[in-house]
Amino acid sequence: MSTAEPLADSEDFIQLGSSSDEEEQEETEDQWTEDEDEDERETLPNGKRGASASASTSDAKQPSEKCYNGRPLPPWLKGHKRLGKGKWPEISDMINEEMTLFVKYISPTPEEHQMREWVITRMQRVLDNMKLMDADAKALCFGSFATRLYLPTSDIDMTVMLYKQNSSRKTVAPAYEGKEAVRRFLYTLARHLKNAGFCRSCEVIAHARVPIIKTHEMITGIAVDISINADSGVQSAAVQTSFSDSVYPDALRSIVLVIKQFLSQRSMNEVYTGGIGSYAITLLAVSLFQMHPRILSGGLQLSKNLGILLIEFFELYGKRFNYDNVCISVLENGRYLDKRRKGFFNMAQSYLLSIEDPCDTSNDVSKGTYGILRIKQTFGGAYDLINNAIFAYHQTRKHGEPINDTLRATAGAAASGSGDQSRRKRIKAMDGNAKRAPTNGSGLFSDDPNAHVSFLSSILSVSPSVLRSRERLVQEFYKGSMQKVLGVQYQPSLTSLLPPPPDESDKVAETEEPPAEKKVSAQDRISTMHFDFAKPGDGSAVDVITISDGE
Repeated sequence: MSTAEPLADSEDFIQLGSSSDEEEQEETEDQWTEDEDEDERETLPNGKRGASASASTSDAKQPSEKCYNGRPLPPWLKGHKRLGKGKWPEISDMINEEMTLFVKYISPTPEEHQMREWVITRMQRVLDNMKLMDADAKALCFGSFATRLYLPTSDIDMTVMLYKQNSSRKTVAPAYEGKEAVRRFLYTLARHLKNAGFCRSCEVIAHARVPIIKTHEMITGIAVDISINADSGVQSAAVQTSFSDSVYPDALRSIVLVIKQFLSQRSMNEVYTGGIGSYAITLLAVSLFQMHPRILSGGLQLSKNLGILLIEFFELYGKRFNYDNVCISVLENGRYLDKRRKGFFNMAQSYLLSIEDPCDTSNDVSKGTYGILRIKQTFGGAYDLINNAIFAYHQTRKHGEPINDTLRATAGAAASGSGDQSRRKRIKAMDGNAKRAPTNGSGLFSDDPNAHVSFLSSILSVSPSVLRSRERLVQEFYKGSMQKVLGVQYQPSLTSLLPPPPDESDKVAETEEPPAEKKVSAQDRISTMHFDFAKPGDGSAVDVITISDGE
Protein backbone atom coordinates (compact mmCIF):
# COMPACT_ATOMS: atom_id res chain seq x y z
CA MET A 1 0.00 0.00 0.00
CA SER A 2 1.50 3.29 -1.00
CA THR A 3 1.55 6.09 1.50
CA ALA A 4 0.63 9.67 0.86
CA GLU A 5 3.29 12.24 0.28
CA PRO A 6 3.40 14.79 3.14
CA LEU A 7 3.13 18.51 2.43
CA ALA A 8 6.82 19.02 3.06
CA ASP A 9 7.51 19.67 -0.61
CA SER A 10 4.67 22.12 -1.12
CA GLU A 11 4.63 25.87 -0.60
CA ASP A 12 1.13 26.03 0.79
CA PHE A 13 2.05 27.15 4.30
CA ILE A 14 2.34 30.90 4.79
CA GLN A 15 5.59 32.34 6.03
CA LEU A 16 4.26 34.97 8.41
CA GLY A 17 6.98 34.25 10.89
CA SER A 18 7.42 31.78 13.71
CA SER A 19 9.32 31.24 16.90
CA SER A 20 11.75 28.44 17.55
CA ASP A 21 14.72 28.07 19.85
CA GLU A 22 17.26 28.47 17.03
CA GLU A 23 15.52 31.46 15.49
CA GLU A 24 15.23 33.22 18.85
CA GLN A 25 18.98 32.93 19.37
CA GLU A 26 19.70 34.30 15.89
CA GLU A 27 17.31 37.24 16.28
CA THR A 28 18.48 38.32 19.74
CA GLU A 29 21.09 40.75 18.38
CA ASP A 30 18.62 42.31 15.91
CA GLN A 31 15.81 43.01 18.35
CA TRP A 32 15.06 46.50 19.53
CA THR A 33 16.90 47.06 22.82
CA GLU A 34 16.34 50.75 23.59
CA ASP A 35 14.00 51.23 26.56
CA GLU A 36 13.36 47.49 26.55
CA ASP A 37 13.50 47.29 30.31
CA GLU A 38 10.73 49.87 30.55
CA ASP A 39 8.47 47.76 28.34
CA GLU A 40 9.16 44.42 30.01
CA ARG A 41 6.36 43.08 32.14
CA GLU A 42 6.67 41.09 35.29
CA THR A 43 4.53 38.18 36.39
CA LEU A 44 2.71 38.83 39.63
CA PRO A 45 2.29 36.14 42.30
CA ASN A 46 -1.33 35.65 41.26
CA GLY A 47 -0.23 34.74 37.75
CA LYS A 48 -1.55 37.93 36.10
CA ARG A 49 0.48 40.25 33.97
CA GLY A 50 1.31 43.52 35.67
CA ALA A 51 2.94 46.77 34.66
CA SER A 52 6.59 47.35 35.46
CA ALA A 53 7.70 49.74 38.15
CA SER A 54 8.67 52.33 35.55
CA ALA A 55 5.17 52.47 34.02
CA SER A 56 3.26 55.66 34.61
CA THR A 57 0.80 55.76 37.48
CA SER A 58 -1.93 57.20 35.28
CA ASP A 59 -1.64 54.29 32.85
CA ALA A 60 -1.92 51.79 35.70
CA LYS A 61 -4.99 53.46 37.16
CA GLN A 62 -6.75 54.17 33.88
CA PRO A 63 -5.93 51.42 31.37
CA SER A 64 -7.03 52.09 27.82
CA GLU A 65 -10.31 50.46 26.83
CA LYS A 66 -9.60 50.79 23.11
CA CYS A 67 -7.15 49.27 20.68
CA TYR A 68 -4.74 51.27 18.56
CA ASN A 69 -7.32 51.41 15.75
CA GLY A 70 -10.06 52.86 17.94
CA ARG A 71 -11.99 49.62 18.28
CA PRO A 72 -13.14 48.44 21.73
CA LEU A 73 -10.69 46.31 23.66
CA PRO A 74 -11.90 42.67 23.57
CA PRO A 75 -12.70 41.18 26.99
CA TRP A 76 -9.86 38.66 26.92
CA LEU A 77 -7.31 41.52 26.82
CA LYS A 78 -8.81 43.62 29.60
CA GLY A 79 -6.53 43.83 32.61
CA HIS A 80 -3.43 43.06 30.53
CA LYS A 81 -0.74 45.23 29.03
CA ARG A 82 -0.08 45.44 25.33
CA LEU A 83 0.77 42.13 23.71
CA GLY A 84 4.41 41.21 23.30
CA LYS A 85 7.61 42.25 25.01
CA GLY A 86 9.89 45.13 24.15
CA LYS A 87 9.15 48.25 22.15
CA TRP A 88 8.79 46.47 18.80
CA PRO A 89 7.73 42.88 19.54
CA GLU A 90 7.48 40.23 16.87
CA ILE A 91 3.93 40.05 15.56
CA SER A 92 4.05 36.24 15.73
CA ASP A 93 4.78 36.50 19.46
CA MET A 94 1.89 38.93 19.91
CA ILE A 95 -0.60 36.60 18.21
CA ASN A 96 0.70 33.68 20.24
CA GLU A 97 0.18 35.58 23.49
CA GLU A 98 -3.31 36.66 22.46
CA MET A 99 -4.19 33.04 21.67
CA THR A 100 -3.07 32.05 25.17
CA LEU A 101 -5.08 34.84 26.80
CA PHE A 102 -8.20 34.02 24.78
CA VAL A 103 -8.06 30.32 25.66
CA LYS A 104 -7.62 31.19 29.33
CA TYR A 105 -10.58 33.59 29.13
CA ILE A 106 -12.97 31.29 27.26
CA SER A 107 -12.10 28.20 29.31
CA PRO A 108 -14.80 27.40 31.88
CA THR A 109 -14.03 28.27 35.47
CA PRO A 110 -13.81 25.55 38.14
CA GLU A 111 -17.29 26.56 39.31
CA GLU A 112 -18.76 26.20 35.82
CA HIS A 113 -17.10 22.83 35.35
CA GLN A 114 -18.32 21.54 38.72
CA MET A 115 -21.90 22.52 37.90
CA ARG A 116 -21.69 20.38 34.77
CA GLU A 117 -20.30 17.49 36.77
CA TRP A 118 -23.28 17.80 39.09
CA VAL A 119 -25.68 17.71 36.13
CA ILE A 120 -24.27 14.29 35.25
CA THR A 121 -24.54 13.22 38.88
CA ARG A 122 -28.16 14.32 38.98
CA MET A 123 -28.86 12.39 35.80
CA GLN A 124 -27.44 9.25 37.40
CA ARG A 125 -29.68 9.81 40.43
CA VAL A 126 -32.72 9.80 38.15
CA LEU A 127 -31.59 6.52 36.56
CA ASP A 128 -31.00 4.94 39.97
CA ASN A 129 -34.47 5.95 41.13
CA MET A 130 -36.04 4.25 38.10
CA LYS A 131 -35.01 0.90 39.65
CA LEU A 132 -34.89 -1.04 36.43
CA MET A 133 -35.39 -4.78 36.90
CA ASP A 134 -33.76 -5.93 33.66
CA ALA A 135 -30.69 -3.65 33.29
CA ASP A 136 -28.11 -1.55 35.09
CA ALA A 137 -28.37 2.02 33.81
CA LYS A 138 -25.19 4.13 33.76
CA ALA A 139 -24.90 7.72 32.54
CA LEU A 140 -21.66 8.23 30.59
CA CYS A 141 -20.55 11.54 29.16
CA PHE A 142 -18.88 11.93 25.78
CA GLY A 143 -18.36 14.76 23.33
CA SER A 144 -16.62 18.02 24.16
CA PHE A 145 -17.31 17.85 27.89
CA ALA A 146 -15.62 14.48 28.22
CA THR A 147 -12.59 15.75 26.32
CA ARG A 148 -12.44 19.12 28.15
CA LEU A 149 -12.66 20.81 24.75
CA TYR A 150 -15.95 22.54 25.42
CA LEU A 151 -17.04 26.16 25.38
CA PRO A 152 -18.97 27.69 28.30
CA THR A 153 -22.17 27.57 26.23
CA SER A 154 -21.69 24.02 24.93
CA ASP A 155 -24.27 21.37 25.70
CA ILE A 156 -23.57 18.10 27.50
CA ASP A 157 -23.65 14.95 25.38
CA MET A 158 -24.32 11.83 27.37
CA THR A 159 -25.43 8.30 26.71
CA VAL A 160 -27.34 5.99 29.00
CA MET A 161 -25.81 2.54 28.81
CA LEU A 162 -28.25 -0.21 29.75
CA TYR A 163 -25.91 -3.01 30.79
CA LYS A 164 -26.80 -6.60 31.51
CA GLN A 165 -27.26 -7.10 35.24
CA ASN A 166 -24.73 -9.01 37.32
CA SER A 167 -22.35 -9.35 34.39
CA SER A 168 -18.61 -8.72 34.59
CA ARG A 169 -18.58 -7.82 30.90
CA LYS A 170 -20.17 -4.51 29.94
CA THR A 171 -22.68 -5.82 27.41
CA VAL A 172 -26.05 -4.31 26.56
CA ALA A 173 -29.00 -5.96 28.24
CA PRO A 174 -30.97 -8.16 25.77
CA ALA A 175 -34.20 -6.31 26.52
CA TYR A 176 -32.76 -3.05 25.11
CA GLU A 177 -30.89 -4.22 22.02
CA GLY A 178 -33.59 -3.40 19.47
CA LYS A 179 -34.40 0.09 18.15
CA GLU A 180 -38.02 -0.15 19.22
CA ALA A 181 -37.01 -0.98 22.79
CA VAL A 182 -34.65 2.02 22.78
CA ARG A 183 -37.46 4.31 21.60
CA ARG A 184 -39.80 3.09 24.33
CA PHE A 185 -37.11 3.65 26.96
CA LEU A 186 -36.55 7.21 25.69
CA TYR A 187 -40.17 8.12 26.40
CA THR A 188 -40.02 6.42 29.80
CA LEU A 189 -36.83 8.28 30.69
CA ALA A 190 -38.29 11.61 29.54
CA ARG A 191 -41.26 11.12 31.85
CA HIS A 192 -39.02 10.34 34.84
CA LEU A 193 -36.81 13.36 34.13
CA LYS A 194 -39.78 15.71 34.30
CA ASN A 195 -41.26 14.03 37.39
CA ALA A 196 -37.91 14.26 39.19
CA GLY A 197 -37.62 17.98 38.49
CA PHE A 198 -34.52 17.50 36.33
CA CYS A 199 -36.12 19.59 33.59
CA ARG A 200 -39.33 21.36 32.70
CA SER A 201 -39.82 19.70 29.31
CA CYS A 202 -38.18 17.13 27.05
CA GLU A 203 -38.08 16.78 23.28
CA VAL A 204 -37.86 13.14 22.24
CA ILE A 205 -36.44 12.66 18.75
CA ALA A 206 -37.26 8.99 18.44
CA HIS A 207 -36.95 8.42 14.69
CA ALA A 208 -33.54 9.98 14.06
CA ARG A 209 -30.55 7.86 13.01
CA VAL A 210 -29.50 8.07 16.67
CA PRO A 211 -32.64 8.62 18.80
CA ILE A 212 -32.06 11.21 21.52
CA ILE A 213 -33.72 13.35 24.19
CA LYS A 214 -33.02 17.08 24.03
CA THR A 215 -33.65 19.02 27.22
CA HIS A 216 -32.26 21.65 29.62
CA GLU A 217 -31.36 20.93 33.22
CA MET A 218 -33.63 23.09 35.38
CA ILE A 219 -31.14 24.63 37.85
CA THR A 220 -28.22 25.35 35.54
CA GLY A 221 -30.09 25.81 32.26
CA ILE A 222 -27.41 23.71 30.53
CA ALA A 223 -28.58 21.91 27.38
CA VAL A 224 -28.35 18.14 27.58
CA ASP A 225 -28.56 15.61 24.74
CA ILE A 226 -29.23 12.04 25.89
CA SER A 227 -28.83 8.96 23.71
CA ILE A 228 -29.18 5.28 24.57
CA ASN A 229 -26.44 2.63 24.27
CA ALA A 230 -24.33 4.87 21.98
CA ASP A 231 -20.90 3.85 23.21
CA SER A 232 -19.16 4.95 19.99
CA GLY A 233 -19.22 8.50 21.34
CA VAL A 234 -17.31 7.37 24.41
CA GLN A 235 -14.60 5.85 22.20
CA SER A 236 -14.24 8.98 20.06
CA ALA A 237 -13.95 11.06 23.24
CA ALA A 238 -11.07 8.85 24.35
CA VAL A 239 -9.34 9.45 21.01
CA GLN A 240 -9.68 13.22 21.35
CA THR A 241 -8.44 13.13 24.94
CA SER A 242 -5.41 11.10 23.93
CA PHE A 243 -4.48 13.57 21.21
CA SER A 244 -5.03 16.70 23.33
CA ASP A 245 -3.42 15.43 26.54
CA SER A 246 -0.64 13.16 25.27
CA VAL A 247 0.24 13.77 21.62
CA TYR A 248 -0.20 17.55 21.22
CA PRO A 249 -0.68 18.92 24.76
CA ASP A 250 0.90 22.29 23.91
CA ALA A 251 -1.31 23.29 21.00
CA LEU A 252 -4.33 21.15 20.16
CA ARG A 253 -6.69 22.38 22.87
CA SER A 254 -5.97 26.03 22.05
CA ILE A 255 -6.51 25.60 18.31
CA VAL A 256 -9.70 23.57 18.76
CA LEU A 257 -11.26 26.02 21.24
CA VAL A 258 -10.61 29.01 18.99
CA ILE A 259 -12.02 27.22 15.93
CA LYS A 260 -15.07 26.10 17.91
CA GLN A 261 -15.75 29.64 19.14
CA PHE A 262 -15.25 30.95 15.61
CA LEU A 263 -17.81 28.49 14.21
CA SER A 264 -20.19 28.77 17.16
CA GLN A 265 -20.73 32.50 16.77
CA ARG A 266 -21.59 31.85 13.10
CA SER A 267 -23.95 28.92 13.87
CA MET A 268 -21.75 26.46 11.98
CA ASN A 269 -20.94 24.11 14.86
CA GLU A 270 -23.94 21.77 14.77
CA VAL A 271 -23.81 18.75 12.45
CA TYR A 272 -27.61 18.47 12.18
CA THR A 273 -27.66 21.95 10.56
CA GLY A 274 -24.82 21.14 8.17
CA GLY A 275 -22.06 22.40 10.45
CA ILE A 276 -18.93 20.67 11.68
CA GLY A 277 -18.71 19.01 15.08
CA SER A 278 -16.05 18.98 17.75
CA TYR A 279 -14.72 15.54 16.78
CA ALA A 280 -14.19 16.57 13.15
CA ILE A 281 -12.56 19.87 14.18
CA THR A 282 -10.13 17.99 16.40
CA LEU A 283 -9.20 15.57 13.60
CA LEU A 284 -8.70 18.47 11.17
CA ALA A 285 -6.28 20.14 13.57
CA VAL A 286 -4.46 16.87 14.26
CA SER A 287 -4.08 16.26 10.51
CA LEU A 288 -2.62 19.75 10.08
CA PHE A 289 -0.02 19.02 12.76
CA GLN A 290 0.78 15.59 11.32
CA MET A 291 1.28 16.85 7.76
CA HIS A 292 2.97 20.17 8.58
CA PRO A 293 6.49 20.11 7.09
CA ARG A 294 8.14 22.14 9.85
CA ILE A 295 6.52 20.11 12.60
CA LEU A 296 7.65 16.91 10.88
CA SER A 297 11.21 18.24 10.73
CA GLY A 298 11.14 19.39 14.36
CA GLY A 299 11.69 23.02 13.39
CA LEU A 300 8.48 24.43 14.86
CA GLN A 301 7.78 24.72 18.57
CA LEU A 302 4.02 24.35 18.89
CA SER A 303 3.54 26.24 22.14
CA LYS A 304 5.24 29.35 20.71
CA ASN A 305 3.43 29.35 17.36
CA LEU A 306 -0.25 28.97 18.22
CA GLY A 307 -1.24 32.04 16.22
CA ILE A 308 0.75 30.92 13.19
CA LEU A 309 -0.85 27.48 13.31
CA LEU A 310 -4.31 29.05 13.54
CA ILE A 311 -3.67 31.14 10.43
CA GLU A 312 -2.31 28.12 8.58
CA PHE A 313 -5.40 26.13 9.61
CA PHE A 314 -7.62 28.76 7.96
CA GLU A 315 -5.40 28.88 4.88
CA LEU A 316 -5.23 25.11 4.39
CA TYR A 317 -8.93 24.35 4.87
CA GLY A 318 -10.20 27.64 3.48
CA LYS A 319 -8.07 28.04 0.35
CA ARG A 320 -5.79 25.07 -0.36
CA PHE A 321 -7.30 21.73 0.56
CA ASN A 322 -8.59 19.49 -2.22
CA TYR A 323 -12.02 18.52 -0.88
CA ASP A 324 -13.09 16.74 -4.08
CA ASN A 325 -10.43 14.04 -4.07
CA VAL A 326 -8.80 13.80 -0.63
CA CYS A 327 -9.87 11.98 2.51
CA ILE A 328 -8.13 12.79 5.79
CA SER A 329 -6.77 10.02 8.03
CA VAL A 330 -4.94 10.50 11.33
CA LEU A 331 -3.89 6.86 11.56
CA GLU A 332 -0.31 5.78 10.80
CA ASN A 333 0.98 9.20 11.91
CA GLY A 334 -1.31 10.95 9.45
CA ARG A 335 -1.88 10.56 5.72
CA TYR A 336 -4.16 11.60 2.86
CA LEU A 337 -6.32 8.98 1.16
CA ASP A 338 -8.10 8.88 -2.17
CA LYS A 339 -11.83 9.36 -1.54
CA ARG A 340 -12.73 7.02 -4.41
CA ARG A 341 -10.49 4.18 -3.26
CA LYS A 342 -11.65 4.68 0.28
CA GLY A 343 -15.30 4.51 -0.76
CA PHE A 344 -16.22 7.94 0.61
CA PHE A 345 -16.71 9.64 -2.74
CA ASN A 346 -20.22 10.94 -3.42
CA MET A 347 -20.76 11.74 -7.09
CA ALA A 348 -23.66 14.08 -6.34
CA GLN A 349 -21.71 15.89 -3.58
CA SER A 350 -18.05 15.51 -4.42
CA TYR A 351 -17.25 18.70 -2.52
CA LEU A 352 -18.03 17.15 0.88
CA LEU A 353 -15.31 16.90 3.50
CA SER A 354 -14.20 13.32 4.23
CA ILE A 355 -12.48 12.32 7.47
CA GLU A 356 -11.76 8.70 8.34
CA ASP A 357 -12.89 7.78 11.85
CA PRO A 358 -9.88 6.36 13.74
CA CYS A 359 -12.29 4.27 15.86
CA ASP A 360 -14.09 2.82 12.82
CA THR A 361 -12.24 3.19 9.53
CA SER A 362 -15.41 2.48 7.56
CA ASN A 363 -17.08 5.57 9.02
CA ASP A 364 -16.80 9.04 7.49
CA VAL A 365 -16.89 11.44 10.45
CA SER A 366 -17.90 14.48 8.40
CA LYS A 367 -20.37 12.97 5.96
CA GLY A 368 -23.19 14.94 7.58
CA THR A 369 -21.46 18.30 7.18
CA TYR A 370 -23.41 19.28 4.07
CA GLY A 371 -22.66 22.98 4.63
CA ILE A 372 -18.93 22.53 4.04
CA LEU A 373 -18.85 24.97 1.12
CA ARG A 374 -20.05 27.76 3.39
CA ILE A 375 -17.60 26.67 6.10
CA LYS A 376 -14.74 26.59 3.59
CA GLN A 377 -15.61 30.11 2.44
CA THR A 378 -15.74 31.27 6.06
CA PHE A 379 -12.34 29.74 6.82
CA GLY A 380 -10.88 31.52 3.78
CA GLY A 381 -12.45 34.80 4.90
CA ALA A 382 -10.96 34.39 8.38
CA TYR A 383 -7.52 33.93 6.83
CA ASP A 384 -7.93 37.19 4.91
CA LEU A 385 -9.26 39.09 7.94
CA ILE A 386 -6.43 38.08 10.25
CA ASN A 387 -3.81 38.89 7.63
CA ASN A 388 -5.42 42.28 7.01
CA ALA A 389 -5.32 42.97 10.75
CA ILE A 390 -1.63 42.00 10.85
CA PHE A 391 -0.65 44.17 7.87
CA ALA A 392 -2.71 47.10 9.16
CA TYR A 393 -0.87 47.03 12.48
CA HIS A 394 2.48 46.62 10.73
CA GLN A 395 1.82 49.64 8.53
CA THR A 396 0.64 51.66 11.53
CA ARG A 397 3.90 50.94 13.33
CA LYS A 398 5.84 51.95 10.24
CA HIS A 399 3.82 54.80 8.72
CA GLY A 400 1.59 56.00 11.53
CA GLU A 401 -1.57 54.47 10.04
CA PRO A 402 -2.48 51.89 7.36
CA ILE A 403 -1.51 53.29 3.96
CA ASN A 404 -3.86 50.91 2.17
CA ASP A 405 -7.53 51.92 1.97
CA THR A 406 -8.72 48.33 2.31
CA LEU A 407 -6.60 47.73 5.39
CA ARG A 408 -7.77 51.00 6.92
CA ALA A 409 -11.39 50.04 6.35
CA THR A 410 -10.99 46.58 7.87
CA ALA A 411 -8.74 47.66 10.74
CA GLY A 412 -10.83 50.63 11.84
CA ALA A 413 -12.92 53.56 10.69
CA ALA A 414 -11.60 55.22 7.56
CA ALA A 415 -9.54 58.27 8.46
CA SER A 416 -11.08 61.41 7.04
CA GLY A 417 -8.79 63.86 5.32
CA SER A 418 -6.00 61.36 4.81
CA GLY A 419 -6.09 60.94 1.07
CA ASP A 420 -3.47 59.63 -1.29
CA GLN A 421 -1.60 62.96 -1.41
CA SER A 422 -1.09 63.26 2.35
CA ARG A 423 -0.23 59.56 2.54
CA ARG A 424 2.47 59.95 -0.13
CA LYS A 425 3.91 62.92 1.75
CA ARG A 426 4.25 60.89 4.93
CA ILE A 427 5.93 58.00 3.12
CA LYS A 428 8.29 60.39 1.32
CA ALA A 429 9.17 62.09 4.60
CA MET A 430 10.25 58.83 6.16
CA ASP A 431 13.91 58.29 6.82
CA GLY A 432 15.13 55.01 5.37
CA ASN A 433 16.18 53.81 8.82
CA ALA A 434 13.15 55.12 10.70
CA LYS A 435 10.61 52.84 12.25
CA ARG A 436 7.62 55.19 11.80
CA ALA A 437 6.61 58.42 10.18
CA PRO A 438 4.48 61.02 11.99
CA THR A 439 0.74 60.51 11.97
CA ASN A 440 -1.60 62.91 10.22
CA GLY A 441 -3.23 63.82 13.50
CA SER A 442 -6.52 62.12 12.72
CA GLY A 443 -6.44 60.33 16.07
CA LEU A 444 -8.20 57.27 14.66
CA PHE A 445 -5.00 55.20 14.58
CA SER A 446 -2.49 55.38 17.41
CA ASP A 447 1.16 54.74 16.71
CA ASP A 448 1.91 54.69 20.43
CA PRO A 449 4.07 51.57 20.91
CA ASN A 450 2.20 50.83 24.15
CA ALA A 451 -1.27 51.00 22.58
CA HIS A 452 -3.35 47.83 22.72
CA VAL A 453 -3.71 45.66 19.64
CA SER A 454 -5.89 42.64 19.00
CA PHE A 455 -5.70 40.38 15.98
CA LEU A 456 -8.19 37.71 17.07
CA SER A 457 -10.95 40.30 17.49
CA SER A 458 -11.01 40.55 13.70
CA ILE A 459 -12.67 37.10 13.65
CA LEU A 460 -13.79 36.40 17.24
CA SER A 461 -16.17 38.00 19.69
CA VAL A 462 -17.94 37.08 22.91
CA SER A 463 -21.58 38.15 22.99
CA PRO A 464 -23.22 39.72 26.06
CA SER A 465 -25.62 36.76 26.23
CA VAL A 466 -22.66 34.41 26.73
CA LEU A 467 -21.32 36.61 29.52
CA ARG A 468 -24.74 36.70 31.21
CA SER A 469 -25.09 32.92 30.91
CA ARG A 470 -21.71 32.34 32.52
CA GLU A 471 -22.47 34.84 35.29
CA ARG A 472 -25.80 33.17 36.01
CA LEU A 473 -24.19 29.73 36.27
CA VAL A 474 -21.58 30.96 38.75
CA GLN A 475 -24.29 32.71 40.78
CA GLU A 476 -26.25 29.46 40.96
CA PHE A 477 -23.11 27.72 42.16
CA TYR A 478 -22.66 30.11 45.08
CA LYS A 479 -26.36 30.02 45.90
CA GLY A 480 -25.89 26.33 46.56
CA SER A 481 -29.05 25.20 44.76
CA MET A 482 -27.49 22.14 43.15
CA GLN A 483 -25.58 21.26 46.31
CA LYS A 484 -28.84 21.17 48.26
CA VAL A 485 -30.56 18.97 45.70
CA LEU A 486 -27.71 16.45 45.60
CA GLY A 487 -26.50 16.81 49.17
CA VAL A 488 -22.90 17.33 48.06
CA GLN A 489 -20.09 19.78 48.72
CA TYR A 490 -17.68 21.52 46.43
CA GLN A 491 -14.25 19.88 45.98
CA PRO A 492 -12.10 22.42 44.12
CA SER A 493 -9.10 20.12 43.84
CA LEU A 494 -11.00 17.99 41.32
CA THR A 495 -12.17 20.71 38.95
CA SER A 496 -9.15 22.62 37.59
CA LEU A 497 -9.11 22.55 33.77
CA LEU A 498 -5.90 24.52 33.19
CA PRO A 499 -2.48 22.89 33.67
CA PRO A 500 -0.21 24.49 36.30
CA PRO A 501 2.54 26.86 35.12
CA PRO A 502 5.66 24.95 34.03
CA ASP A 503 7.87 26.59 36.65
CA GLU A 504 5.46 25.79 39.49
CA SER A 505 4.10 22.37 38.62
CA ASP A 506 7.04 20.50 40.13
CA LYS A 507 7.55 22.72 43.18
CA VAL A 508 6.46 21.06 46.42
CA ALA A 509 7.28 22.61 49.77
CA GLU A 510 9.25 20.36 52.09
CA THR A 511 6.81 20.92 54.92
CA GLU A 512 3.76 20.58 52.73
CA GLU A 513 1.72 17.43 53.16
CA PRO A 514 1.28 15.30 50.04
CA PRO A 515 -2.02 15.99 48.28
CA ALA A 516 -4.90 13.65 48.96
CA GLU A 517 -5.29 10.89 46.44
CA LYS A 518 -7.73 11.89 43.74
CA LYS A 519 -10.81 9.72 43.53
CA VAL A 520 -10.99 8.17 40.07
CA SER A 521 -14.44 8.58 38.60
CA ALA A 522 -15.99 6.81 35.63
CA GLN A 523 -15.29 9.91 33.57
CA ASP A 524 -11.58 9.79 34.50
CA ARG A 525 -11.42 6.14 33.46
CA ILE A 526 -12.86 7.03 30.07
CA SER A 527 -10.21 9.72 29.56
CA THR A 528 -7.40 7.21 30.18
CA MET A 529 -8.47 4.71 27.53
CA HIS A 530 -5.56 3.90 25.25
CA PHE A 531 -5.76 3.88 21.46
CA ASP A 532 -3.03 2.76 19.07
CA PHE A 533 -2.84 5.38 16.32
CA ALA A 534 -0.52 3.20 14.23
CA LYS A 535 -3.39 0.89 13.36
CA PRO A 536 -3.55 0.48 9.56
CA GLY A 537 -6.71 1.59 7.80
CA ASP A 538 -8.54 -0.20 5.04
CA GLY A 539 -8.18 2.50 2.40
CA SER A 540 -5.44 2.97 -0.13
CA ALA A 541 -3.23 6.00 0.16
CA VAL A 542 -3.10 8.61 -2.55
CA ASP A 543 0.08 8.60 -4.61
CA VAL A 544 -0.07 12.32 -5.38
CA ILE A 545 -2.03 14.89 -3.40
CA THR A 546 -3.42 17.77 -5.43
CA ILE A 547 -3.84 21.00 -3.50
CA SER A 548 -6.47 23.19 -5.10
CA ASP A 549 -6.38 26.96 -4.98
CA GLY A 550 -10.00 27.21 -3.89
CA GLU A 551 -12.77 28.97 -5.69
